[in-house]
Amino acid sequence: MKLIILGPPGSGKGTVSERLAKDFHLFHVSVGDLLRKEAKKNTALGKKISSYIDKGDLVPHQMAIDIAKKAIDKKQNFIFDGFPRSVDQAKLIQDVDIDAVIYLDVPEKDVVKRLSGRLLDPVTRKTYHLQYLPPPKNIMKRLIQRKDDTPKVIKERFKVYHQETEPVIKYYQKKGVLKKIDGRGDPAAVYARVKKAVTL
Repeated sequence: MKLIILGPPGSGKGTVSERLAKDFHLFHVSVGDLLRKEAKKNTALGKKISSYIDKGDLVPHQMAIDIAKKAIDKKQNFIFDGFPRSVDQAKLIQDVDIDAVIYLDVPEKDVVKRLSGRLLDPVTRKTYHLQYLPPPKNIMKRLIQRKDDTPKVIKERFKVYHQETEPVIKYYQKKGVLKKIDGRGDPAAVYARVKKAVTL
């Protein structure tokens, strides 16, 4: 099974992907995480990636494609989490035979509310949410807000999302592989809707 999960920033793509990966034995590929990991290394590539991420911009397409393809290698079961992020990227991975594209549909105002409560554990790289996914009390002190979860950057990420990623949704809709899921409300209910769509 080869899946893609798309949606606006903070729509729950990471959480849903992790659960799908576990339930369907899929290799979870978060190109965003791979890029952030590379950005932390003090390499020339890392610094280059950092300069885009910190501003809320997309990294150049070929850079993202190379990292994605290297991650999946020859794997037959995987899920791309929040990737491709532009029609150009989607066309560059046309040779990968995708079974379904899950689109989590969440209104912008809901997402802004979600993102402002999001916290990252710098040790495990796990993301928590004060309201939806509270962290264990013993790690609370070490949690941080992601650089790209500040109101200014959230606004920029949405601008980029509307310009670049929304057309990807239309692109896969035309191909007949898109499954639109209501991403509002309780995470467990959202996941149940996704799981049903995947097994249909």
